[in-house]
Amino acid sequence: MNVTAEAVRAVVLDELAPALADSGRASEGVADDLDLIDAGLIDSLGMLEIIAAVEARFAIEVDFEELEPERLRAIGPFSRFIAEQA
Repeated sequence: MNVTAEAVRAVVLDELAPALADSGRASEGVADDLDLIDAGLIDSLGMLEIIAAVEARFAIEVDFEELEPERLRAIGPFSRFIAEQA
C-alpha cells in the first residue's frame, strides 16, 4: 500500500474531528506546524490513539525511535514521517 503524507493527515484529522469541532476549528484550517498537544486538541493518550489508528488504517507498524518528539506533536511532520517509514 502506498502511504502518502496526505493520506496520513486525513486519518489524523478524522481522529481529531471531535476535538477540532469542540475547539471551533475546521479541519481544513489546521496548519502543518500546529502543536496538537499545546493546542489542547489531544493529550499523550490521544497521541497514542492517533498512532494506533494510523497503524491500523494502513496495516503498518512504525518504529518511532528515530522520530524527534517535536515532530510527533505536529500534524505535518508526523504525517511525513509516517509516509517515509511506511
